Amino acid sequence: MPTCLNCGANLAPEWKYCIYCGAAVATVSPRRRDATIPPAIPSAIRPQGASDARKTRLDVPLLIGIVLGVAGAALIVYLAILLFGPK
Repeated sequence: MPTCLNCGANLAPEWKYCIYCGAAVATVSPRRRDATIPPAIPSAIRPQGASDARKTRLDVPLLIGIVLGVAGAALIVYLAILLFGPK
């Protein structure tokens, strides 16, 4: 049973990627027996500050939806007071 070069987990022979860490599984080419696929390193692909910027940014459509929902609820309460309130 092959093991992952990145995390050391046991892998099934038919897997192309490690299900535990996502690294590509090393394969042996029929022409070259020493050919392997290097493990994937997400931190080398994505800069460190890239994920932090997404967490602080507001989602504009979500904010607009919340504002419209609150305005709609206030309108329903206002109309209910007008229709069923004291006369």
